[in-house]
Amino acid sequence: ATKIPQKVMRYLPLKPRLQRLYMSTHTATDMRWHKEKRVDDDVMRHPADGEAWKEFDRTFPEFAADPRNVRLGLATDGFNPYG
Repeated sequence: ATKIPQKVMRYLPLKPRLQRLYMSTHTATDMRWHKEKRVDDDVMRHPADGEAWKEFDRTFPEFAADPRNVRLGLATDGFNPYG
């Protein structure tokens, strides 16, 4: 009898995906928007307008100075990695 897996985990390596984002001039410009084009008028339009982003910039100024920096967030659908 041939065994058929019940579940399949798809793995997409992160580094090549990020590298591809910067290969295109259009997406590379979009990836730097948070530093180069954002309007700072105290209106929440983007995560960069949030207090957590600003606190991160104050805590890690060298990282924040490079407009090519990438900030990753963890989004889950009912998965709890700590429990």
